[in-house]
Amino acid sequence: MTPQTETGNSARPAGFFDGPGFPVFAFAALLVYELFLGAVLTSRPGAAGWGRFVQDFRIWCFNYDPRTGYLEWASVIIMLLEPVSVGLIIAFVWRQALRELRHAATWRLTWPHWSGGTLASLLVVGGLVAYSNPVEEPLLPFPGERIRTHFTAPDFPLVDQRGAPVSLADYRGRPMLITGVYALCSTACPQILQQVRLTLASLPPDVSREVAVLAVSLNPEYDTQALMSAIAEGYGFSYPQFRYANGDPAVVNALLERLQFARMRNRVTGQVEHSNLFLLVDRHGEIAYRFSLNPQHAPWLHAALQQLAAEPPPAL
Repeated sequence: MTPQTETGNSARPAGFFDGPGFPVFAFAALLVYELFLGAVLTSRPGAAGWGRFVQDFRIWCFNYDPRTGYLEWASVIIMLLEPVSVGLIIAFVWRQALRELRHAATWRLTWPHWSGGTLASLLVVGGLVAYSNPVEEPLLPFPGERIRTHFTAPDFPLVDQRGAPVSLADYRGRPMLITGVYALCSTACPQILQQVRLTLASLPPDVSREVAVLAVSLNPEYDTQALMSAIAEGYGFSYPQFRYANGDPAVVNALLERLQFARMRNRVTGQVEHSNLFLLVDRHGEIAYRFSLNPQHAPWLHAALQQLAAEPPPAL
């Protein structure tokens, strides 16, 4: 490669990676990313399109609670500072090449890199928004009684995240949602917990307050009360509406078998591979519905809880 010459305005930038081309490209991309984060933080969440993307992005990245508008500002600040940190690192590493930008001719030669970085970031952002808003097939109406079951839910002498005993008898007379998660899960469990939170937030306030949620540990040998408390608090669940329960591993595993939560530990990764279930128990202690983590089942979960809440409590 021909060495860089610096004679007046005839200076020309070197190659893309050893001249100012790459840092200019990167700065443009980082600027678009920072503007994108600003748009996510200042836009109004909605049910479709950009608004839906804003809500989903805030939920996954900022632990957003649609009910209260809560944002985890520590996560917001970290994400906003990340592009700045990357930009400073690039500026330091390419500081010699960036000195070439003192020449007006060099600035003119870098406009394709500014344009390329901007366009690349806009394409990534556009693709991300489009991917998060796929064209959906029409949802089927809630089948209601046609898929209702009447299996007596097994009792369970467990202990919740605060060390308090919990059993099925505690919930008699209330509609109840049972699911299974474990604290160190990084795949489906966050989606399960977010679905629970969104469902509670979407219900009418009087119905939401009445619904009880029990998350049973899928990893009873390792889920401690400290971990369970951190999960419950991190997702903004209120106690005792949401209780995360564990206990003697033999008892918990037997309960999970009876509730048909299929699971298996991956010997390579140590992760627990499991089914993603939501069991709805009616006021009489019977398992009325079984749903999965499925876009079709999300509105059914909402409708079924409203139906169970509208049913009269059992006679004393």
